[in-house]
Amino acid sequence: MRIDEYVPLSTLTTLRVGGAARYVCHIESLKDLTDACEFAEAHALPIIPLGEGSNVLAPDEGLAAVILLMKLPGAMYEDVGTHVRVRASAGLSWDTFVSACAERSVWGIENLAGIPGTVGAAPVQNIGAYGASVSDSIECVEAYDVQTKESIRIPHDACRFGYRQSRFKNEKNLIITAVTFLLSKQGTPELHYPDFAPFKDTCAQTPRAVTSLVREIRAKKFPDLTQFGTAGSFFKNPIVSREVYERLVERYEGLPGFAEGDAVKIPVAWILDRVLHLRGYTEGNVLLFQNQPLVLVTQNGATADAVKKFAEVIAEKVFAVSEIKISPEVQFLK
Repeated sequence: MRIDEYVPLSTLTTLRVGGAARYVCHIESLKDLTDACEFAEAHALPIIPLGEGSNVLAPDEGLAAVILLMKLPGAMYEDVGTHVRVRASAGLSWDTFVSACAERSVWGIENLAGIPGTVGAAPVQNIGAYGASVSDSIECVEAYDVQTKESIRIPHDACRFGYRQSRFKNEKNLIITAVTFLLSKQGTPELHYPDFAPFKDTCAQTPRAVTSLVREIRAKKFPDLTQFGTAGSFFKNPIVSREVYERLVERYEGLPGFAEGDAVKIPVAWILDRVLHLRGYTEGNVLLFQNQPLVLVTQNGATADAVKKFAEVIAEKVFAVSEIKISPEVQFLK
């Protein structure tokens, strides 16, 4: 197992900020994982698993911790009647995995194309986009329990999935090693999300075509990671009661809303754009992306503290016009 010392977290995260991590262990096998956990225990340091660092904010002061850089590779496919069961390892690039499934013409995760990160990180946040969530296709999750030092298999119903939520987000003793998906050989494109409206006459009738369309849409809404630092959508879309939503619609005609049971999910990007007019809003080296104000962007010289303060300012502005408290989708490492 390879172990590096004092690695700048700015090089391991897509926001490109943060001080040094005391140790970084490169995890390419289950033995690497158990060895790294023993190493952390021997040094009395906490463990923090990390994939591509695309949805986290690392502190400026660094982390006195052992970072597990998850690189467990590979995926196995099994035909099961009208479905395909896929066991994908945690270190596999999420978008590479989506492409591989699309090439096999199986349905279920095509709307999640283009999202940076790894397979192992996907269930933690229950990633979602364009009307789909990864939990819709997950059969079970495999994890290593740092406390019991055992590998366990957690079925879908025990993962406690919710909007940008799962048990893995809170139970830090569980380190995801693989995810099993159940995907369908038979399906139709789910292009009902508003962003697909300009493409209503599209001929995207296969998983491969849908992934291409999704990537085309995302390319216009998200910054080039080679030029800017970003964690993608920084805030969660708030879920409010129907009463609150109807009151806001009276104030802001045209405010979209998406049913979430008896509640309504509001796209905070609409408020940032149509109500607050914050496209491109900048403070120092931190800004909201011109093409999608829900996306927070860092430039050279940005710090984690500046990102936090900027996010607080944005949340205050949203509350001032809506009385809705928004919270970060990005996880703050500590």
